[in-house]
Amino acid sequence: MDDHNEDAREAEALRRDREKAERAQAKEADRLRRELEKVDRDAARAAEKDAERARKDSERLERDRLRAEQDLAKEAERLRNEREREAQQAVKEAARQLREAEKAQRAAALAQQQAARAAEKARRQAVRVAGSQSLPVELPPGIAVLWRTPPEGRPGPRPSLTLEQIADAGIALADAEGIDAVSMARLAESLGFTTMSLYRYVSSKDEVLALMSDRAAGRPPVLGPDVGGWRARLELILAVQQPILRAHPWLARTTTVLHAVGPGRLAWMEGMLSALEDTPLSERQKVGAIGLLATHALDQLRVTEELSDGRRTATVGAADGADEAPDLGDLIGVLASPSAHPALLRAADEGAFSYGPDDRAGDGDGLDFGTTLILDGIERLIALAAP
Repeated sequence: MDDHNEDAREAEALRRDREKAERAQAKEADRLRRELEKVDRDAARAAEKDAERARKDSERLERDRLRAEQDLAKEAERLRNEREREAQQAVKEAARQLREAEKAQRAAALAQQQAARAAEKARRQAVRVAGSQSLPVELPPGIAVLWRTPPEGRPGPRPSLTLEQIADAGIALADAEGIDAVSMARLAESLGFTTMSLYRYVSSKDEVLALMSDRAAGRPPVLGPDVGGWRARLELILAVQQPILRAHPWLARTTTVLHAVGPGRLAWMEGMLSALEDTPLSERQKVGAIGLLATHALDQLRVTEELSDGRRTATVGAADGADEAPDLGDLIGVLASPSAHPALLRAADEGAFSYGPDDRAGDGDGLDFGTTLILDGIERLIALAAP
């Protein structure tokens, strides 16, 4: 009985020890759990602090970046505005300088025109006073040679040359071989003189060309009101001029004819201007009208001469085995397409691009289409100017 009780007491003691150990173990586990939770809370707080600090650092860096970008944009805008101001200032300065230059140019041109008018007035007065045997010394050499007083014949077995002989020799050479064949050496040879001796009469080839142009042009017919109105008189003058130009096609290949203001050119200008004298046109309109007619005549002659040269060259080449130069109308017929160039093809089919030396837009030896068109325009201008 006592043993049984002793065992019970030991069992109870063991139970109490075990419970005590379990309670201690649970207490230790709870302590460890609380410590782990604390560690987790501390780690979480530290992580949150780190994340907040990182976020603040990122926001600060972003603010710094945006501020830097804004500063760069402001600086770029400032520089752009400064460049624009400088450019505007430069444009204003350039415009001011241009206005001043234009003003000075206009003043110089006006002064030059006034001086030219005064010189021309003095020249005309001098010509009227001195007569046709003497001229003012201010004439350019290319024009003065056309008004030079013929020198007296030189005594001796070998007579001296005249300017007319020199001009005729140059015309013959240009008619036969073209204007490029005219040289001082060729002229002297054709006249039987040395080149150096030829320079005693003319100072340059330009003077020779001026003499040739004026002499080849000849003189226009003297027409009065009995011929008809202004258009009939102009048409007759132009009709007389056509065979002269066709006989000397080289006139269209030298600009000397435009500047050689000699007796011949003045006579043609006088004849054409006098045909318009009874019209209501202003003097400037009259001069512009006859200038347009003269320019068109030379342009037509130039086209005809170039086409003739091209065909002559093609003929020579064909003799050597080369192909003949293609006609412009034929080229257009090959290169143009019906969709992109219908108008060109219609004109080419009608032969509108085929011109020869004797091709005319009018009837027979009548005036060409361009001349007729200009005359129609003058007629319309006169009608508008009539009261």
